[in-house]
Amino acid sequence: MAGVREYKQFSCRDAGVECEFMVRAEAEEEVIEHGYDHVCRVHGQCRVSPFIEEKVKLSIKDVWVGSGRFLQG
Repeated sequence: MAGVREYKQFSCRDAGVECEFMVRAEAEEEVIEHGYDHVCRVHGQCRVSPFIEEKVKLSIKDVWVGSGRFLQG
């Protein structure tokens, strides 16, 4: 599809947390960085344990955005 770009997306809700936070970026590393920052600032989990690291990484989705539409993979 013309004008459609693939992004990585993380949301607290997808990780099983009642929170409206969502981040979308082209690089998974950027999504992880913003996700960890949010988890620390808002949820008080500043030490990234193996549990949190796995939960964040497993909750990242591929999504496609463009032409005024959002498509989830």
